Amino acid sequence: MIVLMIIGVLLVGLGVYLTVFQRAKSANVALEIQAQPTKTFEEVKEALEAMQEYNPNYRELVEVKGFASTNETVKTPYTNKQVAFYTAETVQVSETTEEYRDSDGNRRLRTTKHEDRMSAEESSAELLLKDKEGNEIVIETNGVANKLDLIKTHDRLETANPYGGAYMNDPFRRYTRYNVPSYGTGHRIIGYKQVEKTLPLGGALYVLGEAYMLANRIWIGPPKDKKQPFIVTTKSEEQMLKQTQSSQTSSTVGGIICALLGLALFIVGIVKK
Repeated sequence: MIVLMIIGVLLVGLGVYLTVFQRAKSANVALEIQAQPTKTFEEVKEALEAMQEYNPNYRELVEVKGFASTNETVKTPYTNKQVAFYTAETVQVSETTEEYRDSDGNRRLRTTKHEDRMSAEESSAELLLKDKEGNEIVIETNGVANKLDLIKTHDRLETANPYGGAYMNDPFRRYTRYNVPSYGTGHRIIGYKQVEKTLPLGGALYVLGEAYMLANRIWIGPPKDKKQPFIVTTKSEEQMLKQTQSSQTSSTVGGIICALLGLALFIVGIVKK
């Protein structure tokens, strides 16, 4: 019964986290989306240049819209499609079959599925946000690619790993290889799952982040204040606002359900002690 009480306490804690902290986080994002006026590239540039004399490290939260671009030819490793930015990973899918005895002493076979990441990469060419006049802003990607709202454009299981070594010579990529564990006897490789996530070249982008000047160019990256949002998405401002408002509702409802269920389990645990 102690187990029920522990589970109950954990669920209540999760409920509090969802209702208070997660909801507050979504509410803050929605507030920033609503509060920030959309600025032109020229307005961002003028504001940053005006502050350079007083503070060379000046940063300002801005909301801008434009089109995804890059000054290099960036192609995805598996589908060879030209894009503005991509991330890709290869996952080895396998299974291990082993013999065991059940509670009655009978021999049985048990199969366990494994998914192990073999490699991950992302394009390292500068991701640019451009306006209709050709002005550009550099979007930070190094170390923050997981914060970008990318579109999954390829997800396929191959029976063999056709990943070519030619890409090892591509200068416009960041590549990481992972060690895959050895499972011993009874192990069989099913295939290799390949996943690509991209930002389409020329696709509309909504960006909310901290702008700053670096080498006479405008950059936008994650705010130094971790409570402020960093958004790079193909969704419209209206879609993002609706999404965050929906997230607030889900956090509230989910939190209340977890808290009530946890409280019920805790009471049951006390009664049955």
